[in-house]
Amino acid sequence: MKNLKRSPKRGAAIVVFLSVIAPLASDATANSHLFELISPAHVGVTLFAIGYGNEKYGSTQGGFQLEQSVNGLFGLVGRASAYQILKGTIGYDSPLSPSSRSATRNFGLFQGGLDITPFQGTSLVLLGGEDVGDAHAPVIEGDFSDWFAMHTTHPVNVSFTGSHYYQNGVTSGTYDVRTMAISTKNFILLFGGGGAIWGGGSLEGVLAHGGPEVGIFLRQYHLDIEIQGGYGSAHTYGVVSVSRQFNFEE
Repeated sequence: MKNLKRSPKRGAAIVVFLSVIAPLASDATANSHLFELISPAHVGVTLFAIGYGNEKYGSTQGGFQLEQSVNGLFGLVGRASAYQILKGTIGYDSPLSPSSRSATRNFGLFQGGLDITPFQGTSLVLLGGEDVGDAHAPVIEGDFSDWFAMHTTHPVNVSFTGSHYYQNGVTSGTYDVRTMAISTKNFILLFGGGGAIWGGGSLEGVLAHGGPEVGIFLRQYHLDIEIQGGYGSAHTYGVVSVSRQFNFEE
């Protein structure tokens, strides 16, 4: 159930924020080199793990994302994710559509695409890929993140993801609105809310859930930990996500 997919870009969004709060005077220089290759090139590696559970369904997700800079406008992205579906009666956002009688399923998802950064603090990732293992479904995905009021005490991040699975016709998305409540030299604490919406294809109607969330980003380790819980079509649910980013220069 990849409704649980808390995109790696969520944790990376904080790293993006920290990298763009330099003086605005640098904008003109950056924009004048949009069509020149970045040298030295930057490579980012994000490791992530996510756990989800509701009254009748559970799943885990883990994997890594690679990002290669190209120029000031876009970079290349590759992502590999492994999923384990433990039990389910809803089957939303999954090509498996599991039932209450379904056994544990395991499958992987391999994706590739572009990371577009048209403005400071704004990122749009466009991906395409396919499942392997117990599921075989082509999928397209878009991840969007934007920071508002970056030069204030409490900037706000708005992010959402959208995915479509061609095997069962299900379309789904997640959304989050968070504010930077506390920022110190050691950590950043974020408060906000979010959730998911899914429907179409093999599902009847549109389903959704949502609730509050809290996150902490440890600056020294580039480690992001987020917890969300709430209520909706899947009744009471909870999500825990952990991601860590590494950056290298070629």
